[in-house]
Amino acid sequence: MPTKLTSYIFLSFALVFMTWACINPIKDFAQIDSTSYMTIEADIVNDPSLCKIRLTSSANKIMSVLSLPVTKADVYIVDQAGTKTTFKEVTGVAAGTYLPPTGFAGKVGSTYQLYIKTLDGRQYQSSPEEMNPVPEIENIVTQFEVLDQYSQGDVRRAGYTVYLDFKDSPKEGDYYMWNWKHYEPISICASCGGGGTWNFRQNTCITPAVATDQILNYTCDGKCWDIMTNNDLNVFSDVLTNGQRIVGRQVARAPFDNYTPYYFRLEQRGISKNAFTFYQSLIAQVQSSGSLFDVPAETRFSVNVKSVTNPTEKILGIFNVFSVSKKIFYIDRTKGIPPGEKAFIPQVPGEMFFCPGASPGCQDRVPCFEGPTRTKITPEGWTL
Repeated sequence: MPTKLTSYIFLSFALVFMTWACINPIKDFAQIDSTSYMTIEADIVNDPSLCKIRLTSSANKIMSVLSLPVTKADVYIVDQAGTKTTFKEVTGVAAGTYLPPTGFAGKVGSTYQLYIKTLDGRQYQSSPEEMNPVPEIENIVTQFEVLDQYSQGDVRRAGYTVYLDFKDSPKEGDYYMWNWKHYEPISICASCGGGGTWNFRQNTCITPAVATDQILNYTCDGKCWDIMTNNDLNVFSDVLTNGQRIVGRQVARAPFDNYTPYYFRLEQRGISKNAFTFYQSLIAQVQSSGSLFDVPAETRFSVNVKSVTNPTEKILGIFNVFSVSKKIFYIDRTKGIPPGEKAFIPQVPGEMFFCPGASPGCQDRVPCFEGPTRTKITPEGWTL
């Protein structure tokens, strides 16, 4: 079945993208909830920008608002030579996220093992995982396609499907996964509904006691991009195609919601058998239950991370060691459009807020706040 999360099973497993909420009480960094599990999302990659480990206390739904970060843990990996690399929490990223030293990247052919000790003494350990090589993406084709099951005006109807070609290695037992990321430049960094206005000290919308239907939009104070990632899973095994050239593998679909060039960063990942098994189980559950939101927690029990202090404890997530091949390109959304099809361009409701003339101290520009779905850092390969 064609995915991010960012990062992304809880979107970011693609992995990417969670909301933290204090709905259930926390005690010693464990959620007081019979359906709560320790969730470990760990990526060791040959690309420094993708290496990260995220720890949360999760409820029984993927992307649940009950998920809470597990902070102040001792987190590190050890390779086959005994070299230890410590991952530390840093400011500017989501709480519960641990990053390696600057410039660290995994090496193809090396084997890694994960170790975690939480502040309350719980210890977790992964099985050793080898980083397998991944072939280069040889060719990419984008094709405008109409899904007739959707009516005119439905954003899902028309779009550009992305296909790729690559050569599988002669070695048996290769497993692949595809993730993508899109950056969209934006000019509006905040919208306040209900008649509310932006409070520049608290950096939030303040709604009046009596709400109205007014919506005020605020301009960004500099360059800013929204980040979109895949929200489905796309994995592949070479069991029937070992050593062959794979042609026309569908890996993504870009929306036809404008005529502007569409920035696209595609990742082809060489994953382990354990990771493939884990994601395949999710795909099977989604096909039977309808969506990632309906997948029961027990489907996501880790296949390669165990509790050392409590062997019966159920762990969610995956220790994912993989190599990646990337392609950055732009989709020309003015080509291949059949007669009668038009871009579904979303309209931003409300009006722009601007400081009245000669208003000392007035502010009307909102910062671009860094996060999983927004950045002020120019995307890699950006040319527009």
